[in-house]
Amino acid sequence: MRLTRRDTLMLATASAALGVAPTLAADGIGALETRVNEVWGTPVGAGRVELADAAAIFRNQRLETGEDSAAGVRFIDASKLTLGSNANAVVDDYVFAGAASKSAVTLAKGAFRFISGQMPEKNMKIQTPTVVIGIRGTELKIDVYEDGSTELSTISGAANIVSRATSEALDILAGHSVVADSNGVFGAVRDFIHKSKDEAIERGLSKVRSKIPRPDIPSLPGLPGIPNPFR
Repeated sequence: MRLTRRDTLMLATASAALGVAPTLAADGIGALETRVNEVWGTPVGAGRVELADAAAIFRNQRLETGEDSAAGVRFIDASKLTLGSNANAVVDDYVFAGAASKSAVTLAKGAFRFISGQMPEKNMKIQTPTVVIGIRGTELKIDVYEDGSTELSTISGAANIVSRATSEALDILAGHSVVADSNGVFGAVRDFIHKSKDEAIERGLSKVRSKIPRPDIPSLPGLPGIPNPFR
């Protein structure tokens, strides 16, 4: 019997829940759990395509969002990555197979929120143009600006952040934040969580989706200027 990508993803998720290592060498590593407006994926050696709801996510795939768009990706280890508008990220590596598990994600630009799952923390890495971030049971908010500077807040757990230019390392505990400038130089660690300018990252995807008009419900006829109460 030939398994579809959806079948494979479901099998991997079930295997992870039972503590069985899935065998997904080059197949789906997650799925697009939530999509707001335009979301694209670019697999290795292929052109960019717009992703539909529940689309499979693959290793070495570039993920991008458009203007006023957002995406929520759930990986097979139950970790989650949320991308705000005009975001660009690449899943560089991902293996979920017991002691051999590892993941590496590059956040090139945009606003992101990451929640860790069952992946061994010591084998997880997130990098931006200026820093490399290690995970320790963590929820993170990360803004990567056009010049590569990075603002990171630890919402829960802890993170270790290392400058790619200076190799300076900092531990950012829950409730704290730091900025690395475009040269990879850290500012002082701050005892607050920074506010992202991206609404999907700051307030959550559900808040953004609730503001989008539903095309299946037309406006009430004959009542110009009065919103449809059923939206």
